[in-house]
Amino acid sequence: MPTQTTKRKPFQGLFLEDDSDLIGAPAKLFHPYRLLIMKALVLHGNVEFRQLRHNIPEITDGNLATHLGVLEKLQYVRCHKEVINRKIRTSFEITKDGKDAFKRFVDSLKRLIENEPEI
Repeated sequence: MPTQTTKRKPFQGLFLEDDSDLIGAPAKLFHPYRLLIMKALVLHGNVEFRQLRHNIPEITDGNLATHLGVLEKLQYVRCHKEVINRKIRTSFEITKDGKDAFKRFVDSLKRLIENEPEI
């Protein structure tokens, strides 16, 4: 017996138009540690690696370095290394693209939450 497939039509009016902004948000920002890193950089501009490590709960050096590496590849953060008293100090700053991406992401979440029905 042949099976018949039907095409599903998208639900009209299921979501608000503003909700679709979230789909366009960079998926790599959805990780909680990356959001905390980006928030710290937005608030403070330039943050040292050790400050991030001590202020993000339960993160290891390797895990933090991996998340910062992802954000660097996206060109959302820039790494600076300098030698002070024969020790390397690594700091990170947010780029314009990083600020713009984070702002779009946060604005999309705000709209989603503001338009959320009561549960």
